Amino acid sequence: MQILRSNIINFKNNNVGFKKFLLKNKLIIVPFIFILFFISFYFLIDHSTQSLVAHDEGLYARRARLIELSDNWFSPLFSSPHHKTLGSYWFIALSIRLFGNSELALRLPSILSSFLCLISSYLIALKITNKKTALISVFSLSSMPLWIQYSRYASPDILFVLCILLVILFFLNFLDSSEYIRQYFYIFLSGLFISTSFFIRSYMAFVPLIGLTPFIYFNLFRKEYITKIYFFAGIFIGSFPTCLNFYFSFKKFGIIGITSLFDFAKKQAIGGNNFDNLILVPVNFLYFTFPIGLLIFILLIFTRSNIKISYPLLTYYYPLLSLILLLCMSTSYPHYYLFLLPSLSLIFSTYLTSNSFRYSISSNTIRYLLFMIFIFLSSILLFALFSYKDFFFQYSYGSPLIVYILTSFLILSYLSSIRFLFDIKQLSSNLINIFYNIVIPQYITLSLLFNFGVLGNPNSKTKLFLKDEVVSSIIKSNTIYLFSVSSKTQTLLSYYLPSSKVVDNFDVITNYKYVITSNSNSLEKLDVQQLFIPVKKFDNHLLLMNISK
Repeated sequence: MQILRSNIINFKNNNVGFKKFLLKNKLIIVPFIFILFFISFYFLIDHSTQSLVAHDEGLYARRARLIELSDNWFSPLFSSPHHKTLGSYWFIALSIRLFGNSELALRLPSILSSFLCLISSYLIALKITNKKTALISVFSLSSMPLWIQYSRYASPDILFVLCILLVILFFLNFLDSSEYIRQYFYIFLSGLFISTSFFIRSYMAFVPLIGLTPFIYFNLFRKEYITKIYFFAGIFIGSFPTCLNFYFSFKKFGIIGITSLFDFAKKQAIGGNNFDNLILVPVNFLYFTFPIGLLIFILLIFTRSNIKISYPLLTYYYPLLSLILLLCMSTSYPHYYLFLLPSLSLIFSTYLTSNSFRYSISSNTIRYLLFMIFIFLSSILLFALFSYKDFFFQYSYGSPLIVYILTSFLILSYLSSIRFLFDIKQLSSNLINIFYNIVIPQYITLSLLFNFGVLGNPNSKTKLFLKDEVVSSIIKSNTIYLFSVSSKTQTLLSYYLPSSKVVDNFDVITNYKYVITSNSNSLEKLDVQQLFIPVKKFDNHLLLMNISK
């Protein structure tokens, strides 16, 4: 009995000690637990629901694997001059080497780069504003649909954004540092990542770098001459991988090996004006940055920021000049705008944390606008839940429960945000509560929908086809020939089936044992009944076996 009593006393003492430890270190423990919770949504993945998105993911994956298998990291391995620098594929190739051929390995560089982007973005915002604003900017960035999508995408886009953010962060550290050694170190690294960004994203690096030129020139011009030397030394040393890439490309293809890169850039930039893209930019902006894009539009019209910005050339003129350049390009895809999202998040956070109303009607107008938006979105989602049950069942792989739960979670976040609009008179302070009430559920919902293949998995049928027992047994020990296959499917099959070969000549396909084709009309010219039998079909594609062999 005495032993039991002593055990109880020890347990109570340990419990009290543990509580004291938690209370004493809560400023460290609570953020650490939250960061782990935040990161976990990148890795709660159902691998069976993942497939590459064609064309881009399939092309990056195939080329990166070619570099990894050949062990040739500088010389172009392609049969014709390539329009990208090889840095586009380096980190994907390295991930393949470390973790093997899987969708997670291909996307891991983007996932890790996304974490580092959020940290860099926070540190940049901290230097320009304050902790509260910096934290809101990070939540804003991480919740945007375009950011969530490309954080799980096998491409160099997020890595490129990281390079641009590091250029800015190290330059700000250089400006803030009082020690000469630190100044030289930071300005050298800033220059280094300028040239690294070009190696990773080739001509696209010019857009943000031109946008940063006024900020860099204005602040660097006033510094000592030695700092300029370190800055350009960083650019020079960082350009070594690009120069080696150019050298080997010139050696293999001649001058066209270099000019092809800039010819592609010229075509993208000044190939002709596409007014359709210009018209769609506002729609894409609201869709890919929701709710930040919509909220900042409302705040810019009806409020003014009360926070003093330290570097207006960086905060306002850099994204504005970059945006003008992007709008002037003949071809502009949504991922071209990714590097602008951290700046958008920063501007939004400055307006959200401290603002004053421009007009007497601003407060009520914002209230009713947000009320109508929340009701409208909730109604749309509810209508979709009840009207498209078959659609949800099809795209949730027979388990629509997760779609219903997450969609309901999102609807509740919109409806619960309404209480902040009318319960308390001070709308300015309540806008932050509304913001967190929306973006955190959105981050969780979209992350899990991507992780479970409901979003970002348009080629699931191709993956399921390859996993079929009959098909997998054939492709393990046979070369599969691809004849007249649609370009997107061909891109995916060229990665998933590395031993496959593309056949362009219709007359020779009778020489091959296994053929995948989507052109069944062409095969009608053959006596298919006597030469080929279908083994498996997916969509309009057929895997045929030659029975005459």
